[in-house]
Amino acid sequence: MKFKISEYPSSYLAIEFNENEKLITEKGSLIFCDGEYSFENKIEAKNYKNWIAKIFGGKSLTYNIYTAKENLKMALSTKDNSEIFGIDIFEENPILFEPNLHFARTIDLEIKLEKKDWKSTLNDGLKLKTNGNGKLFLKGFGKIIEQEIDSEKPIFIDEDALIAFEDKLEIKTISRGVKELITSGEGFLFAITGKGKVWIQTREKGNHSSSGGIIDGIFNFMK
Repeated sequence: MKFKISEYPSSYLAIEFNENEKLITEKGSLIFCDGEYSFENKIEAKNYKNWIAKIFGGKSLTYNIYTAKENLKMALSTKDNSEIFGIDIFEENPILFEPNLHFARTIDLEIKLEKKDWKSTLNDGLKLKTNGNGKLFLKGFGKIIEQEIDSEKPIFIDEDALIAFEDKLEIKTISRGVKELITSGEGFLFAITGKGKVWIQTREKGNHSSSGGIIDGIFNFMK
């Protein structure tokens, strides 16, 4: 299977399938296909964690699975004005990302709700974590920046800008106080240390973000 993402803006994902290859995608993303394929719907609402991720993080409860019946080409796009980017995923280096930003992934790659205590969830929001090896395609808004971090000193990233990061990084949520929150228009910040990659978007993703945690939603009316 070969992938190509078109140039920004209004990017789309082009795939070249060999016969019997499969891809998991968000519903309603198909633009065109030049060959025969089969279709099924994958239900990921079998346990309470997926319902939590759906209610508080915007995660889809079902996905489409496309299986090529012959060698074919297919194109997929997002239903909103977000852009698509891809990440190569390895078992030994999982990625965490926001539940509502999943777009597509190869069949052997699983995503699960990250296990955290309630305090961490309230501060940092819900995150999905990859399991296995494969290709993951996420959505973001504006330009997508892949940034390598190698620092013992905290690197600060705005809550609405950070959309994915490698699990080996240490990430904490901080706030500079209610007064600064109201007067600056800026919300919570992520303080990041360690060595690894982060993915940043240059525009906000709208009202369905889980970044910054559930508490952040309480303060959204101040912005």
